[in-house]
Amino acid sequence: MSIVKSSKGQDKRLIEGYSYRRASKSQRIWRCSRNDCAGRVTFDGDQYNKITEHVHAPNPEATISAEFKSKTTTSATTSHNPSRRIIYETLHNVNKNDGAAVSTYHSSQRTIERKKQRNDIPLPRPQTYTETVIPDELQITNGGARFLLYDNQDPSRRLIILSSDDDLDRLSNSEHWHSDGTFKACSSWFSKTKPTSQI
Repeated sequence: MSIVKSSKGQDKRLIEGYSYRRASKSQRIWRCSRNDCAGRVTFDGDQYNKITEHVHAPNPEATISAEFKSKTTTSATTSHNPSRRIIYETLHNVNKNDGAAVSTYHSSQRTIERKKQRNDIPLPRPQTYTETVIPDELQITNGGARFLLYDNQDPSRRLIILSSDDDLDRLSNSEHWHSDGTFKACSSWFSKTKPTSQI
């Protein structure tokens, strides 16, 4: 049993392959999400009792899909994570045997981008080195490997190095390195950002 958000932002309960919405403004009575079904249940804490049977069979795939979509859209409106990370983290909690029930990657990506644009979550803009905090989720790659190699935390002369260990190995095995400055995307108190690549 789980509670998710509908496309209209209302609470929806998922139980044993059925989906329920509140019956009017009741806190205890929930009715089947299908308009042609009078199925109802009552809740007392985590316990529930059926008071009207459904006129259709349960649909576990639909409830899995609803839970996946709710989690991705909630993350899209509450975090600054890119779409691929949101999808990856949500899929991580889906049983591999249920993968066919969730939305495709491109469909999920479009939904997340629409939600982000609609909510227009402002990115935090630190004004000093001390205020610059790299969240834990941005210190690792999508695969869980470290991405923040070095941060001296110096409030007067901050130095940050971002790279995966695989890319670091490629650099160490390359005869030539090429570096380029990125100034437009760099915060004013950071002197410069230097992307480095190898041949």
